[in-house]
Amino acid sequence: MPLHLDSRPIGDVLLVQCNGRIVAGSEVFNLHSFIGDSLYKYPDVILQLEQVGFIDSSGLGALVRLVQTARSKGGDLKLCGLQGQVRKTLEMTNIITQFEAYESVAEAITAAYLGSRYSKDKSGDARSRILCVYDSNDVRTFLREVLCTAGYNALTAATVEDAKILMKATRAKVIVLGANLQSVHGKSTRQMIMEIDPEATLLVLDEQFSKQDPGEAAVKLLETIRLSLERPA
Repeated sequence: MPLHLDSRPIGDVLLVQCNGRIVAGSEVFNLHSFIGDSLYKYPDVILQLEQVGFIDSSGLGALVRLVQTARSKGGDLKLCGLQGQVRKTLEMTNIITQFEAYESVAEAITAAYLGSRYSKDKSGDARSRILCVYDSNDVRTFLREVLCTAGYNALTAATVEDAKILMKATRAKVIVLGANLQSVHGKSTRQMIMEIDPEATLLVLDEQFSKQDPGEAAVKLLETIRLSLERPA
């Protein structure tokens, strides 16, 4: 089965879901090219290998080269979801010792944010961490740039499920939510957030946020965040 790669950022970490076989030829070449290019923007990458049934020696060599490249850039390449024959192969060759391997995506994301680079650069007051959850990539980019320029530690997520992972990993205290993401499978997003952190502040954007004047929308959002952070914890 040809290797299929699907990726999405979760905050500052890139999750790459692999489906198929990692073997010599186009599969290894495509994996190396994909991850190599991604490392320029996301020093920390997580490979989800739950749907990978076989890795040959070339595939193992490629993984080792990729983790070495990531670490040389100050980041890391973590593995998660190792199954059956793939886990056995990594353990028998002892190559698994070259990686940080986790059972789930949530564990791997949390470990990335607890790593030395993030501990040094992204510590500080958790109340200044703003997590933006919006289903438009362009709007997420806009939100992040506005907040980072204003001095906040801004992270973004495309889904509520990814936001839950980031909340646990980063302890973000302010969550900015797209109006159409207020419920997931019939469950209130506010309720889910309060279950993770009762002290978190949820700010729901106007339904027409993406169509408003960007300058006015940015000023209003920053003022709302400022006021929420000034409230007693």
